[in-house]
Amino acid sequence: MKFFSRSLALISLFVLLAATAFGQGTTGSLTGTVTTDGAPLPGATVTVSSPQLQGVRTTVTGDGGGYSFPALPPGKYTVKIELAGMQTVTQQVDLNLAQSARADAALRVSSVSEALTVTAEAPSVLQTPTVSTNFDAKFIENLPIGRTITATTRLAPGVQSTGPNGQTVINGAQSFDNLYLVNGVTVNEQLRGQPNNLFIEDAIQETTVLTSGVSAEYGRFTGGVISTITKSGGNEFSGSFRDNLTNDNWTKKTHFIGQAKPTDKLNSIYEATLGGRVIRDRLWFFGAGRKSKISGTSQTAGPLKIPYQTGDDEKRYEGKLTGNVTAKHSVTGSYLKVDRTFVNNVFQASQSVDLRSLTNQGRPDKLLAIHYNGVLTNNLLIEAQYSKKDLIFVGGGAAATDRIFGTLLRDLATNKRAWTPTFCGVCGDKMRNNKDYLLKGTYFLSTKSLGNHNISSGVDQFTDIRNENNFQSGSNFRLHGDFIYLNAQDVSIHVGDKGYIEFNPLAKLSIGSSFKTESLFVNDKWDLNNHLNFNVGLRYDRNNSKDEEGILRANDSRISPRLGAIFDVKGDGHYRLSANYGRYVAKLDSGIADSASAAGVPGTIYYAYKGPEINAGSGPYLTADQVLTQVFAWFDSVGGTANSSLITYQNIPGFSTRFAGSLKSPFMDEVSVGFGSQFTQNGYFRIDGINRKWGDFYIVNQNLQTGKVTNAIGQSADLGLITNDDKGLSRHYRGGQFQANYRISSGLFNRVTLGGNYTYGVLRGNVEGETPNNATVTIQSRGYYPEYTTFAQFLPVGYLAEDVRHRGNVWAQYDLPTPIGSFNFSVLERAHSGQAFSAFADINQTKVVTNPGYVTPPSRTTYFFSKRGEFRLDPIYTTDLALNYTLPISKLQLFAQAEMLNAGNNSGVESAAFIRGGATTLPGAITSRSTSNLKPFNASTTVPIECPRGAPGATCKAMGANYQLAADFGQPVTKDAFQLARTYRFSVGLRF
Repeated sequence: MKFFSRSLALISLFVLLAATAFGQGTTGSLTGTVTTDGAPLPGATVTVSSPQLQGVRTTVTGDGGGYSFPALPPGKYTVKIELAGMQTVTQQVDLNLAQSARADAALRVSSVSEALTVTAEAPSVLQTPTVSTNFDAKFIENLPIGRTITATTRLAPGVQSTGPNGQTVINGAQSFDNLYLVNGVTVNEQLRGQPNNLFIEDAIQETTVLTSGVSAEYGRFTGGVISTITKSGGNEFSGSFRDNLTNDNWTKKTHFIGQAKPTDKLNSIYEATLGGRVIRDRLWFFGAGRKSKISGTSQTAGPLKIPYQTGDDEKRYEGKLTGNVTAKHSVTGSYLKVDRTFVNNVFQASQSVDLRSLTNQGRPDKLLAIHYNGVLTNNLLIEAQYSKKDLIFVGGGAAATDRIFGTLLRDLATNKRAWTPTFCGVCGDKMRNNKDYLLKGTYFLSTKSLGNHNISSGVDQFTDIRNENNFQSGSNFRLHGDFIYLNAQDVSIHVGDKGYIEFNPLAKLSIGSSFKTESLFVNDKWDLNNHLNFNVGLRYDRNNSKDEEGILRANDSRISPRLGAIFDVKGDGHYRLSANYGRYVAKLDSGIADSASAAGVPGTIYYAYKGPEINAGSGPYLTADQVLTQVFAWFDSVGGTANSSLITYQNIPGFSTRFAGSLKSPFMDEVSVGFGSQFTQNGYFRIDGINRKWGDFYIVNQNLQTGKVTNAIGQSADLGLITNDDKGLSRHYRGGQFQANYRISSGLFNRVTLGGNYTYGVLRGNVEGETPNNATVTIQSRGYYPEYTTFAQFLPVGYLAEDVRHRGNVWAQYDLPTPIGSFNFSVLERAHSGQAFSAFADINQTKVVTNPGYVTPPSRTTYFFSKRGEFRLDPIYTTDLALNYTLPISKLQLFAQAEMLNAGNNSGVESAAFIRGGATTLPGAITSRSTSNLKPFNASTTVPIECPRGAPGATCKAMGANYQLAADFGQPVTKDAFQLARTYRFSVGLRF
């Protein structure tokens, strides 16, 4: 709070100079210039009104003829401009969320009272250097897509679904590094950075996706900003009720062999909204609810493919009040609560092979936001916001904590899981919360010589709060061996000289972390004249972060310039050139900052199994509990976890892993150029080229120079130091984007709206930096055991896993009014090229490299057997159709929607997260007994020989082969690898 208090003095100073362009994720701004005979016209009165605005707002043009209305709720506005003796001009303007709209006017001298209604300026997407896309609720509702934030975001250019687990990637950024806002509140989940479903679909008013040239007001991201606002009621009462109907049996089976038969059960998701006034233009209310109980069918991974029923029982509630304390002071408060239970939930479905891996998990979540703005003068406005998000995980892991029924089994060859759920479900709840304080001052300055300025300044204090004890299993143990499938239901395990026991101890319990980012920003939206306008911004972010042990881990800062310009070629808004330069600083990742904490974070120790071989040969085989009983009996007989001679790998947070000074936030530098045109009154297009480069990645150095450490009982370990660096590391995105929209208003195709976008992108480098299990992971750079990693195939540069070269979205909507109701027909065509993937594996170099003095040399070193990104999944094509029908009955509207997704039932492999990857290599700590026919090789001096896929072991041995790709390499291992098969969905309801 010291930073916050000190910054109040600074912000007070900035308020005298500054004015904000828009509220953070909840409003937009309206600006313009009034002229007469080409000269600025000061003193004109400008009044704005809207169904979304309580009362009206009025201002007067300044010396430069400019005016500005910051912090307006998005919606349709009427702008009235008048001056005694002059013609009155009225315009209709669409103001979008998190964007600026213009309404310029040229007034003429008039001897009589007359009024002129004119068309407003070009769409907001063309009016700023920011690359953005806006989707309102009606547009999304008519299209055949989901109405979630994620589904809406993926309609925008520059957006891919190629992150781990199919997560959203924006312009090459890692999937966890986007900023998601609902009513101005950050709704990212801390561990993987994904948006929590803290919304009700029918309550959403609109969503804006900002992907490049973003204002300095926004921070803590290097991808994009996705801002969603919910409805606020109004002077007129309105509401809705909807029943969304789904059925697993309405989805065709994919081409995955052995996919379970879908369950034929009708599921309903009910949504209801109600809004209106308590006091006209003074107090509005809005409420919404959502109830669903969804049953589905899934199946285990691996050869068993056991079908099972899933369930998702959820209730969501939202309440919102908007009030004018006075005509110039307003307060908005919103609250959302979610009660959710996942039935037969599983961690990493593509790796879990039996029903014992299933568990139930509860998810009670809450979202609170309070926003105030006050107009102090015509040019000065103050805003303040407080928000809080609570996210809790209840259960979701093993129900037993003993070593027999609480120990997870892992398969050496495939990393599959069995016997017990991952994590511990009876060891306490996990909490991932955040809170935010925001204060801004706003001022508008209109001058004759230097044009009009909208300058924003503010201070923001955002805190991620995490309190969880990350038990990796019920017992904190995992046993690695070769899976044996006893029958159609049960899994056991073979343990021999390649098997090992994994121990994941928690040295201390968490007391809760506090990852605080304190920010100060200034941004000037400067309209110099009718040809040139600029966006000039600067942001300062400072990390002050304590881990779950209460230890300060980050105390650093960065300055981020944001510069943008637009050149209007003719000065009439029809042809605009734009350019941007900006630095974007990521949020400090709590997973990384906690990784060296002794509290709440598990260590990892591998103990070699040197006992009698269990379940060898052709059987009969012991069951899993019998195997575990024998393994732990042997382990205890040789000293158990105290026997350091068995350790082949160890990483103990706070002991063998520490920080090399203060941790920093990674950053990204961006340059973009663009051109846009409003080619008719009803159409526009914009094309942008974007170049991005990331730096200061999270890395770990572990070498002879970092040294060794010894604990209290005499155990030694090689010390790993976590720091930031980008030497020898790269992540570089180059892309081009095109977006367009056109509405036909006459002729045969009257009432047809056409739109779409295309993205060309190349993502290259050698930094992935994330996994399906975690958002950010440290990178084993050249300073990680260099004697074992000094070969080109350790960190090769190539196409990264998120790389998809081409992606396009094209849509068309046709409105057809008839005497029996209104119809809307829509089609959405989507296509993208295949995702990149590679052939790589962990190899063991300890048998071919002499240990120079490490306590525990690495038994696992990544080796790329192909060029990075050499392979590609299938190109994907899909056509989605929707028919919407509305029947008005007085003030009531009955509606129905039918959707057919993937009408052609195309069946391409789309997700690399669910294919067979990697390679079988020389036996080591994590490989299986089946590799005994492969020959060891020195990765630094030898080019490995490949054994043909599917060739028997004798052939591999005779060739002297070093590795072999699986016969089904690159093939799907679950149905989730395929694109969604043909699916039908229906919804019915009413509105008023």
